Amino acid sequence: MSNGMGAARAGIALLLGGLLMLAATAPAQAGGLEDAYRRGRLKVGVRTDFPPFGYKDPAGEIQGFDADLARALAQTLFAGDSGVELVPVTSGGRIPLLYSELIDVVVGALTVTEDRQRVLDFSAPYFVTGSLLLTRRDSAIQGVADLAGKPVAVISGAVQEKDLPSIAPEARVVAFESLPEALRALERAAVEAVCQDGVVLLAEARTNPAVRIAGPSFLPRPYAMAVRKGDRRLLDWLNARLASLESDGIIRQLRRKHFGDLEAHLLAPQ
Repeated sequence: MSNGMGAARAGIALLLGGLLMLAATAPAQAGGLEDAYRRGRLKVGVRTDFPPFGYKDPAGEIQGFDADLARALAQTLFAGDSGVELVPVTSGGRIPLLYSELIDVVVGALTVTEDRQRVLDFSAPYFVTGSLLLTRRDSAIQGVADLAGKPVAVISGAVQEKDLPSIAPEARVVAFESLPEALRALERAAVEAVCQDGVVLLAEARTNPAVRIAGPSFLPRPYAMAVRKGDRRLLDWLNARLASLESDGIIRQLRRKHFGDLEAHLLAPQ
């Protein structure tokens, strides 16, 4: 492991430790639902570097599965799209932004992990995905067994930053701030593969003939919405609304809209 990777791990540990102390000292400090009612809109953190879950269209508007899910959630609080404010977040910045109270909830491809459960309260899962490897079309890599000594891109703050060393300990993990940066590194051969959530890489492979998926999916994990620790009222509301969107068929419609022919590769949330 490089010194830079070790420093990144130490920084993440310090961040989680600080957030855990904050959650312990102010468990029910802010009610995200009350804040939303007061200002007249729900503020939702959504990634914009992670299509098809979140991205910006040519007009600069935030689109994607998570963005539409956030809009559907907010429509029961306020009439029309003006009742939700989508706030761009990064993989590494989602949790700090939530605790800064600049957003009420994260709907940003946030994987549920034990570490995150120490500082966040999670809704019921709304999506499940495993990790995949994306390589260049001419690469000899066929799966994780071929990664020894190879530089592999992950996204800083994403679960693969921790998961990949556990299953491919001899890989050279290289962290990038965003998925587009990691994909550019793959294109110029600065890394040999990108390790990231499966559906995102499947979408990239579908549209980019220069790359391909290498090997099967591994370590499936759920996505869920996240609120500050102890914000039970907002969490209960999110779970009730999520169940309603599922029973009304809205979630199914959004999956068809944003994943299309990838739907056959997707796992069902449990």
